[in-house]
Amino acid sequence: MKNTVQRHAILLAALLQVLPIVRNFFVNPAATSSFAFILKWGMGTAAVVGAYDAASGATNGFAGGTNVTITINTPYTTNAILFTKTSGDGGALCTITNSSSTNILMNGQSTTNGMPAGISFKFIDVNSGSSSFSNVYCQISGTPTQVVTNTFHVYLFYQSGVTPVESFFRIAVVAAASSAPVITSQPVAGATNLVGTTNNSFSVTAGGTAPLNYQWYFNTNTAVSGATNSSLTLTNIQLTNSGYYRCTITNSAGATNSANALLTVWQPPVITNQPANFTNVAGGGASFTVLAGGVPTLNYQWKYNITTAISGATGSTYNLANLRASQTGSYSVVITNSAGAITSSPATLIVTNPLVPPVSSGGTAGGRFNFTFTPVIGLTNTVLTNGNLIGGNWGVWTNLPPPANNNPITLSNTFNLPNLFYRLMVMP
Repeated sequence: MKNTVQRHAILLAALLQVLPIVRNFFVNPAATSSFAFILKWGMGTAAVVGAYDAASGATNGFAGGTNVTITINTPYTTNAILFTKTSGDGGALCTITNSSSTNILMNGQSTTNGMPAGISFKFIDVNSGSSSFSNVYCQISGTPTQVVTNTFHVYLFYQSGVTPVESFFRIAVVAAASSAPVITSQPVAGATNLVGTTNNSFSVTAGGTAPLNYQWYFNTNTAVSGATNSSLTLTNIQLTNSGYYRCTITNSAGATNSANALLTVWQPPVITNQPANFTNVAGGGASFTVLAGGVPTLNYQWKYNITTAISGATGSTYNLANLRASQTGSYSVVITNSAGAITSSPATLIVTNPLVPPVSSGGTAGGRFNFTFTPVIGLTNTVLTNGNLIGGNWGVWTNLPPPANNNPITLSNTFNLPNLFYRLMVMP
């Protein structure tokens, strides 16, 4: 047996010089043992043929070291020359075993039984039965669909003279090295949406070892329920949806976060409380207020009798002081923002005539005639005089500017004007 193995080792060494491809698959065995090598698939990366591995003296596995690696992610076929037969050697058989099945293959037969899922094995004895030089192959093809490591054993037998010769190798399918998610397309800020919009989407594109898992977050750390896809679609958008959205992508190798994408939500002005009607006497005050919501910032412009813009009246409240009868009319406000505009209902202002203030009894002092009265705040208080109550004409004696308070006012005239009558007039 030792001489037979040595003879095949010498022949194999010579063959390696003329068939370089064989170097990819096996080495010379130790002088005292059969040889073994392992074909190992990696799932999920490009096809690469790597180095081989030999297990000296092994009959039930391999001794360790760097394995033959054929890494594929598309249908792939490789032919491995197992050994070379010479004249006088008999036909070969192949036995595939694992923990649950055993298959014996004749020349040209193939099987998937006993192989990793997705892999097919074919046994080829070139020029079987011929006395000429021939190679014995295993042909392995397919795309593995599961990870199975160090499980499937293939044994090959042939008759060399009167001595059986055995060689074996092991088939393993391993997962390719995992790579953490890498984002290739970030989510972009959503266009400005109005309240009630029925569609707004964010999406992210990422690579990395599958499977990739997605989870969208709102304002950094609030997970969006059910948002576990590469895209996020929002419906019936409300103001509360305004904020930042990002996606965390995870796989077996790690996690990565996308950039934040801002969603801006606008709402046209909405009036929640209309201005109310107001009635007051001339000289008093009036106030109109509107309550409204909306995003972005609201702008106000009050108008008199629908069409006349009131200068400076640009707040949610419009105040009037020292009312005049001429200010009677309707008051409304136009509210605008970048999303739209709305006009309030008109509110009516009624200005009534004030009560004429009473005049205190007059008297004389220091050679002058004196009298006192309580003025009307905010209006011009006019004192009229007339020398003849019957048919006489009343003329303006003095106009008192609108007072800020109703403190009594005392007026006096020269005493040497007999039969002069006084009265007070307030114009609304």
